[in-house]
Formats: sequence, C-alpha cells, structure tokens
Amino acid sequence: MTKVLITGGAGFIGSNFVKYMLEKYPDYEIINLDALTYCGNLENLEDIEDNPNYAFVKGDIQDAELVDSIVKDVDYIVHFAAESHVDRSIEDPQIFIKTNIIGTQVLLDAAKKHGIKKFLQVS
Repeated sequence: MTKVLITGGAGFIGSNFVKYMLEKYPDYEIINLDALTYCGNLENLEDIEDNPNYAFVKGDIQDAELVDSIVKDVDYIVHFAAESHVDRSIEDPQIFIKTNIIGTQVLLDAAKKHGIKKFLQVS
C-alpha cells in the first residue's frame, strides 16, 4: 500500500488536502503529523477520523526520532507544517526558525535517509 506523510494536516489547507487524498486515492494510507498549535484543529478532520486508511500522529517535525520512525515507512511526503502569520514572527521569531527551517531540515534528512520517492514542500 502506498503511504503518504502529510505534515500540518490539521490546519485549514492541510486538512482539506488530507480529505482530498483520501477521496482521490482510497487505497493510500495517509499519516497526518501535526503539533496542533494555534492553526491546527482536529475538528477539521472529524468526518474522516474513523477512516481505516487515515492515522493522526500528534508531534513536532523538529523531533528527529519521531519523524524518522514515521518516514521510514512512507513513500511520499507533503509538507504543510509551518509557522505563519507575520505578527507572530515579530513577537517570537525563534519558533519560526525552529519549525520552518530546522523542522523542514529534519524532514529532508529523514527523506534522504529513507529514499523517499517525492518530497513536496508547500509554502
């Protein structure tokens, strides 16, 4: 079975993409990794939470051990997870650097290590 990791899949755009993938590719397994910060909302996914081809993992893309344990079993990565909102970046720029740069690097390193077929960066 084809497995796809979607990061940030509890946000508005990510959750709609998760639903799209499950509808368009019903034989794919979708793994949604999201830290559930201010933009993440599991209510966006209530209608698919019982889908046997969907799994939610609460976690941070900066957690290299967690990311590695997930990525080793997937074929593709679609990376939506990010800190956004300019006003928040002014208040706390460090979290933006940690998530948007370091977290992305953790994902890229795991993708390279495990020979991921395709990594799609959404920005």
